[in-house]
Formats: sequence, structure tokens, C-alpha cells
Amino acid sequence: MICTKCKREVQDGPYCSQCGAKQERVKASPRRGNGEGNAYKRGKTWTGRAAGYTYAERQPDGTIRTVRKRPTKGGFKTKRDALLWAAQATPERSDKAPTLAELWSGWSENDMLKLSDSKQAAYRIARQRLEPIIARPIDELTVDELQSTVNSQAGSYYTARDMKNLLSHLYKRAMASNTSQNRVTVNLARFLVLPALEESESIPFTRDEVAALWASYGPKNAFAGYILLMIYTGMMPAELLSCRKDMVDLDRCEIVGAGKKTKTRKAIPIVFPAFLRPVVEDLLAAESPNGRADNGKLLPISKDRFYPVYYAALDAAGVRRLPPYSCRHTYGTEAVKSGASPAVVQQMLRHASQSMQQRYTHLSPDYAHAAAEELYHK
Repeated sequence: MICTKCKREVQDGPYCSQCGAKQERVKASPRRGNGEGNAYKRGKTWTGRAAGYTYAERQPDGTIRTVRKRPTKGGFKTKRDALLWAAQATPERSDKAPTLAELWSGWSENDMLKLSDSKQAAYRIARQRLEPIIARPIDELTVDELQSTVNSQAGSYYTARDMKNLLSHLYKRAMASNTSQNRVTVNLARFLVLPALEESESIPFTRDEVAALWASYGPKNAFAGYILLMIYTGMMPAELLSCRKDMVDLDRCEIVGAGKKTKTRKAIPIVFPAFLRPVVEDLLAAESPNGRADNGKLLPISKDRFYPVYYAALDAAGVRRLPPYSCRHTYGTEAVKSGASPAVVQQMLRHASQSMQQRYTHLSPDYAHAAAEELYHK
């Protein structure tokens, strides 16, 4: 017999003849070493804790973080029941195919980096929504499981769409790396059904409403100047909020570097008409609200503060409370009315395709009739 403390050989008995240590074995803890989870008591009931799973995830700063997920469930009357649940809740790992987490790790560090920053951010959100099945081998997932995950985790059409597209990328990656053990041959993401898209069409301001904003602009409604800037440049709220004063070139009537969402918008200057230059000069010289430092921002307020001030300025001008994106829709619509070619309007709106441009132009049937008449009177 070996002493539990000094590790010397001793005769059988309750105490070690060498060091005197008691030889009773310590009672085993409720943890189980067989990978089937464990159980522990909380109050009068037992809680089961599954063995769970781990995966490595690259952080924005480049470091690798090991993430461990261990599902738990309480309320069991006996320890046996808690342990049975823990064993059943532990997913069986398969060596037949990579897990979604492994496929995401490879795809996010390679192909995803070729996409725009906004699209990468959308896919990272979609990745978080796939957490319930992220540790599952891809060849064990069914269409019903994928659909159930999308239905329960996606809060909107766009999130569901991003989840479907991300799953499609992961399936394609798995199919491209098939081995004798990995027989993923069908992209199940193709069969996912997205929720209905309920999206109301933005409405542009009328010319009378734009005139009312001009009339209202002044010391009593200085914010109307920012609304006019959006109307005459097509700037999005995010672009206005991120625009710094040093991005504005008054001589060339351009704003360079404030573009958002796509690489196209970042590269193409935002142009404004010469008659708007006095308004832009006023905005550059305006003092920061509450005397705070503007940090070089053209509009030094937060996103949460932007919307109340925006709608208050519309109320002061006596125009409809249309959303900020109506400024961009007004810009696109007026550009087409003025006779600008589709290619020019596309550049003015800084769109990568004309299909996107069409969402921002709103013309009545009268313009179609007028164009048709012009075809036969030249």
C-alpha cells in the first residue's frame, strides 16, 4: 500500500507508519471524467451541466481566443436525472466533416476579408446567430435544423438573409474541400426560406418643402442647413455624422473621405453645388452645441441626438416629418428630373450598380409621357 501523502510503502491501516497521514480516500467530486458532463446541487434541486464544446476564434486585434460553451439546466429532483440530461445535451463529435465553427474560422480569415467593412460586420452578426449549431459537423445538419435556427435567431429579414448567405459560403467551402471522410455534396442553405420583407418605400421631399427649408434656415433653425446639405449631396446620416471639417474642400465644392458602407462611396468625392457654399461655410464656422469640443466634426452630436434635432428642424420649417433617407431620395429624384444621364446619377449617388440607384429615384408617370413625346419631336 502506498501512502496518499508521502508516497512511501506502508502496511495496511488507517494511518501511515512513516508520516502519520490518515489513509482514507477523499470522496470523489460530482464531476465526471468521461466527457458526459456533471451535476451540482442548488438549493433543493440539482442542475445538470453538459460537457459542451470549445472552439478557437480570432479576435479583431489578431489574437486567438478559446471559447467554451457549457449548457446548463436546473430544476431536477435527483442527481441522476441531472446527469442523464447532461449526457444527452453533450453533442457527439464526428470526424466525418468539419464543424461550422471550423469552417467559419477558415472562411472569415480569408474570403470574408475581400468584402466591404459593412458586409463583414453583417456576417459577424450572422455568425453569432448561428451559435446554437456552430459546433455541429456540417454533414450532420438537416434543412429543418437550419430553418429552425434561422427562424428562432433572426430578428429581421436582413439578418435571416445574412445567416442564409453565410451558411451558403460555409457549405461551399466544405464542398470544395471534400475528402474520403467528408462527403458534403449539397448546399442545404439554398433551401432555406426567408421571412417576408416588409419595407416601406421612402418618399422624397417636394420642391415646395425644400423651399420651405431654405426659408426656415437661419439662426432660429440652423440645423436646416445640415438637412439642405443632405438634400443637395445625397449624404446619408452616417456620412454626415462621421464627416470631419478637414474633409470639406470649399474651392472644389467637394467632401472627400466621408463615404460609408462601400468602397465605391469611400473613393468617390461627395460634391455640392456652388450656391450651397455659403451654407457649408456657416456649418464649418458653427459652434459646437453646449460649448463642447467638436473634435473636428462637421456635426458634433451623437446618433441618438441627431434624430430628435432633425425632426425638430422639419417641424420648425413646417414640412412633413420624412426620415433622413428621404434627403437622399430627393437628391436622386431631382437629378433624374434635371436630365442627368443614368451613369452620372449613379456617380452622384456613389452607387456600385444602377439597380441600387433606381431605389433612390421616384418619378411620376408624367415624366415617362414627356420622354416618350420627346422621342418623336426631334
